[in-house]
Amino acid sequence: MKVDFSIIVPTRGDNPHLRQALASALATDERLELLLVHDRRPGEPPLPSEVGSDSRVRLLESERPGPSAARNRGLAAAHGRFAAFLDDDDVFLASHLSRSLERLGAKPEVTLFACQAKLFRDTTRDGSMVPPADHTGLPPLWPGASGGPLTYGRLLLGNLIATNAVVLARDKLGPDDRFDESLTFLEDHEMWLRLARGGHLLWFDERPGVLVRKREGSSSRDRRGMAEAALEVLRRETDRGLPTGEVDSGALRRREGRLLHDLAYACLAEGDPRAARRALYRSIPRLPLLAKNYAYLVLSSLPSAVGTACLKARSSGP
Repeated sequence: MKVDFSIIVPTRGDNPHLRQALASALATDERLELLLVHDRRPGEPPLPSEVGSDSRVRLLESERPGPSAARNRGLAAAHGRFAAFLDDDDVFLASHLSRSLERLGAKPEVTLFACQAKLFRDTTRDGSMVPPADHTGLPPLWPGASGGPLTYGRLLLGNLIATNAVVLARDKLGPDDRFDESLTFLEDHEMWLRLARGGHLLWFDERPGVLVRKREGSSSRDRRGMAEAALEVLRRETDRGLPTGEVDSGALRRREGRLLHDLAYACLAEGDPRAARRALYRSIPRLPLLAKNYAYLVLSSLPSAVGTACLKARSSGP
């Protein structure tokens, strides 16, 4: 059977939300293969054979730890014309792949199709909540985002692409168009920027195609690591030299200031006021009117336990 789509699903192991993710992906199209890549740590059990009972599912083992290596393993093994990605705790809407095919077919110059995603809150401890059948009332991941081409400059000032919402035209990818496994966070954003810088056309569809699960603790990912990775990606891009006319220098300066502000918040939340002050001394010249920078500077002068407690009391986020 001709394969249109290779859906790459990294997973750390079997669980209820993995089964939901697989079911949602397999229901989108008959002409697909699903590459379930087990990012297994030493001593962890293999995936049970029944998760691969559908003939369209192939079970793979990642060669190195981390989601980037798992996705790269899937890309290397893919047979489909297009590669789609899905995390093991999220789900595809039924129209996702068909809409991507409409766009990629109508505009053969497009390398990357991405769509809007909706967020749903899962209050169960094991992530087993069934996603709502009606997603119309759910909040979007990118509020107000408009459809159309995603330019390099637009992406540099803020990532509008969730990896789960991406479909790639595999024949337009070169051998080096892979996720950077040296990055712990935002390796996907770095790859989208690399594609855009290389002249690939990226397209955003404002209609939702994916439901992203928000669980207790999922928002407590390593904030500091995320902010540091975002600054590293921005530094890499500016060191390469920005394409002429793509990015306004003032907007870029404000973007860096905001990321430094986020880093300061994360450092304060971790009880590291010295690192917070270093970030704030760099953020304030870039965002001199951001009042929270000065509030954080005051908190960073307090004993770390007091500053962290005050931070949590006044704000749930940066």
